[in-house]
Amino acid sequence: MDAIVAATPILLVLFLMAGLRMSAMKAMPIGWLVTVIIALFYWKMPPEWIAAATIKGTLSALDILLVVFGAVYLYYDARLSGATRAITRGIMGLSADRRIQAGIAFLLVTFFEGAAGFGTPGAIVGPLLVGIGFPPAIAAPLVLIFDSSPVSFGAVGIPVWGGLGSSLDSPVVKEVLESYGYTLKQFLYTDVTFWTATLHGIMAVFIPLLGAVFMVKWSGGKVSDVKDAAPSLLLAGLSFAIPYWILAASLGPEFPSLLGGIIGLVIYSATLKAGFVPKTSWDFAKKHEAGEESERIEKEFSILEAMVPYVLVSLGLVLTRTVPAINQFVTTNLVIGISGILGTSLSHTYKLLYNPGTIFIIAVLISNAVSRLSPKHTARALKTTAIGVAPAAIALVFAVSLSQIMMNSGNNLSGMPSMLKVMAVSLANATGLGYIMLAVFVGILGAYMSGSNTVSNILFGGFQFEIANATGLPKTIILALQNVGGAVGNMICVHNVVAVCTTCGILGQEGDVIRKNLVPATIYAIVVSVVAAIAVFILKIQMI
Repeated sequence: MDAIVAATPILLVLFLMAGLRMSAMKAMPIGWLVTVIIALFYWKMPPEWIAAATIKGTLSALDILLVVFGAVYLYYDARLSGATRAITRGIMGLSADRRIQAGIAFLLVTFFEGAAGFGTPGAIVGPLLVGIGFPPAIAAPLVLIFDSSPVSFGAVGIPVWGGLGSSLDSPVVKEVLESYGYTLKQFLYTDVTFWTATLHGIMAVFIPLLGAVFMVKWSGGKVSDVKDAAPSLLLAGLSFAIPYWILAASLGPEFPSLLGGIIGLVIYSATLKAGFVPKTSWDFAKKHEAGEESERIEKEFSILEAMVPYVLVSLGLVLTRTVPAINQFVTTNLVIGISGILGTSLSHTYKLLYNPGTIFIIAVLISNAVSRLSPKHTARALKTTAIGVAPAAIALVFAVSLSQIMMNSGNNLSGMPSMLKVMAVSLANATGLGYIMLAVFVGILGAYMSGSNTVSNILFGGFQFEIANATGLPKTIILALQNVGGAVGNMICVHNVVAVCTTCGILGQEGDVIRKNLVPATIYAIVVSVVAAIAVFILKIQMI
């Protein structure tokens, strides 16, 4: 009974978003309110703890929102200026073969996901494919398949440090990790990041090929039509997966998708120019007329000029994370610390210069000055960004607050464990070690109902941690599976599907897109779950 009551807020949010198609902006406040009622009257959580957890959630959400704002600002500024058009036209002109164009599209998706995240790859690459002649009903699901492997490190790693970081930022979790000699940041930036990249990296090698197979099948072709393009498509996957994995293992969660996408594009473009292409060129049997781009842009860019803000973002992130003197400066200046919230043990710290969102904004402003874009353009991009971010702001504040109340509900007068622990113990008793095959589907569920890997991690990160504790499964691999599942859920989540269908001009066909992507999403989930099980039970790799 306690587990059912504890799960009520999550089940309610799932019903509102997946069943009634309610937006996260409306569903999350309702979920938070129900959580408050349960915490107050069933768990007998003191009001000051409920209020402190909500304040903590709001403060954490503001940290995340600065990154969201910076990432979305970069996207809109590049789109409205004409930089995005220059990048995509130049790169997609490398081959007329639709299968090879799909491989290029995969690398473009990884790059834009790493730089901006939050649905921007679909908004950019989906219309691009339609514009060069892809049928919209194929372009939309194809882009969503590709927007999987890079998502867990999208928007410079926000699902890890912002999603899992917010969900696990509680005294109880920190105490458990300290017993292993870890801080929360060390645990997320090393172990969880490494295994997330390992699971994703294995699939990333095959995703361009998998996407091309489904693309050909959807167009009425045969799997054999992809055979001669397979080596090139596997190269597209390897061009991203290898640097992606190395960057994750060496630098943490902020760089794998962003720099991996850039490196992959450079490598794959060079091989295409060198002639590593199929002997025959493949096209859709039924032609789709390319669309005209009608949006007003500020100027015509060269590819090099268009890449300036992305180069500045990459440079800024690398310098602030890897150069000791610069790292010390950005982590010790403009730091705001809030401790003992309402007399509790909860606290939060802002490092404004270290936040990736600040680097995004500075990079855009510098590149606009270099390109001599008008003040009207800057104002237009900022206004469009503010309008686009507002719904995400509301959803994130209440989602993180809901998670924080559930995480800290062990501070109560009833003597009960926290809501998450009660749910975790109940599920652990039902599944035991077999839960390793279910963890990724919890992540998918979170992304499906919220439209975000980050929000999925916020909602279920603490729950997955408690499940690992209760079953004895490694916390590292279970949280990595949660993070991977949140990315896989992007293929079928209602929010992303609606957004891509809208930008591709097929609004109303969302059900068809979800049905098409259920198979690749299931394949992805099963493969990573099997790999995780092999690592734990057969190879017996040691992890906490």
